[in-house]
This record gives sequence, C-alpha cells and structure tokens, in this order.
Amino acid sequence: MQNSTHRHQFSKLSLAAVSATVGAALFASAIPANAATTAPRSDGAARAAAVVESATGTADIATSTAAPGTPAKAVTAAAGAALTVTAPEKANGALHAADDSGSTFGLTLPGAKDVAGVKAGAGTVIYPDAAPATDIAVQPTKEGGARTLVTLKDDKASETHRFRLDIPQDASITEDGQGGYEITREAGEGVHVPVATIDAPWAKDANGKSVPTSYELDGNDLIQTVETTENTAFPVVADPKMTWGIVTGTAYFNKKETRAIADNGALSGVVLGFLPPGLNIYWGAHAAVITTTALKAKNAKKCIKVKFAAGIFIPGQYSGGNCK
Repeated sequence: MQNSTHRHQFSKLSLAAVSATVGAALFASAIPANAATTAPRSDGAARAAAVVESATGTADIATSTAAPGTPAKAVTAAAGAALTVTAPEKANGALHAADDSGSTFGLTLPGAKDVAGVKAGAGTVIYPDAAPATDIAVQPTKEGGARTLVTLKDDKASETHRFRLDIPQDASITEDGQGGYEITREAGEGVHVPVATIDAPWAKDANGKSVPTSYELDGNDLIQTVETTENTAFPVVADPKMTWGIVTGTAYFNKKETRAIADNGALSGVVLGFLPPGLNIYWGAHAAVITTTALKAKNAKKCIKVKFAAGIFIPGQYSGGNCK
C-alpha cells in the first residue's frame, strides 16, 4: 500500500438525507475506548434505517441472517466465487468480506461508541448515535460487497471520518481515476489485477442536494471528508461502496511489462496468462490499440493500464502506484 496521501474531490447528485458513506465503512470522531456498551432502541433504528434507505434504495441489499458475533451475514456469488460479508457486532468493530479461497478484506471502525448493531428496514444494520450526532449503517449488497453509510444528523456531527483498511498482505491500493480505489494483487510478474474496489464517495442532504465529499489515503487509513456549510439541510447521508471479487476492473502493468508490450506487441504473451478467466479470448481483438497505448506510455515514462468490462478492453496510461 502506498504511504503517500492522495486527495480526490467528488460530488454527486441528490437523495433524501445527507449521508456520507465509504464504499465500505465510515466512522466518526474519537470516543473513549472504555465507553459503556449501548443497546440501540428499535424505534430509533427503524427511523435511522428509513433515512438511509431513502437515499440508497433497497433493490441491491442482499438477504442476510444473524449469526454468532454479527447482526447480519450475507453470502452471495460473483464471478463464479462465493462471497461472504459480515457486519460488525458493535460500531467499533470491523466489517469483513471474504471469498471462498480465504482472501479477506476488512474495514475497522475505530473511535465510535460501543453501540450494538440492529438490523432494520429492508436489511440495513444500524448503529444509532455511534458518535455525536452521527448514525452508522452497513448494507451488504448482492454484488458481493457492502455499503457503509454515515448519517450526519446536524451540524454538530464531525465532517471527517477515518477507518482502517485491512487488505491481503500481497495486495496494494491503486487510484481508479474517478475518486475511488482498486485493491490489486500481482497476477504475474509486473501485472496487477483488481480483487476489490472502493467506489468514489458521495453525500446528499435532506433536499437531495449533492454535498462535496472526498477521500484521503493516509497509510492504511481511508479518510472521508464531507464539506457541509450553514446552508446544508440535515440530515446528510454519505455512501461509498466496497465490492470484493473481480467483476470489472483494470489490469495495471509496471514499466518493464509496458516496454515489453510496446516493443513486442500485445500478442507477445506478456499478459495472456494473467488476466481474469474468460477475458483472454478478447485480448487479441484489442491488441493493436493496446500496443499503441503502451508505446505512448513508454515514451511518456509512464505505464499502461487496461480496463476490462464485458469483453471490452480500454487501454490508458498511469503513473505512481505499481508503475515502477
């Protein structure tokens, strides 16, 4: 993972409450670690779930069941793999996603009150008043991921939310160029492919107006800032989303492999064994444009990246991250 700080500005359109969510899990300002456990009232959880679900909708919320240590455990299938998402029992716990190979991704929620999660509404797990003037929510999704939402109930709520990322030891984080991140693994020498994504953040106020929000990566901490003003209509809900497993994404090549593609062509066999299953057969149809882009990247002292989705390859250039 990179240790440098990256800032991404992102704002989006409306919803019925201002919330800030991180494509995974967001939490607010520090609360003493020895705070007493708080059991949420069911009526408060129902109201909080209604606010969140009015902003997110409910069509993609996965079916979940309670299990020891979690109010909601969802098992879904994506790209041929079984994926399990587990919501934390308490607001200062960790959201976990795991595939059937044992690879895991976690988002620890530090600095929140010791509030127990309650499933309400259409399957949203609510941690009411997990921080001053702040509710936290988790929604397992059908694609094999989860939304973690923060509801800022008034102007006393913190605008900054920090949570710790727990990714596989051999993985790294790469900017996706749209305000979010891709967690990538080396699939072969010099080639990295995504195993998880963190969507760009969004936030909306009670009038459905977009509220500016952005990410900052500080070591293993993902920080989301929501920029409210005296004109912001509360509550505000924010939501980035985390998805585990390769559905679509981008393959990132280092400088050595970029040179190899530029010099020998995209059909040289450099990458054919490294792409996700089922995508290799489409590589040849895009070989010419991939080779041309690699040559441009090489001349610019950059690296090539190739986005793939539904059999379509879109090559581009990038620097930093795995471009070494």
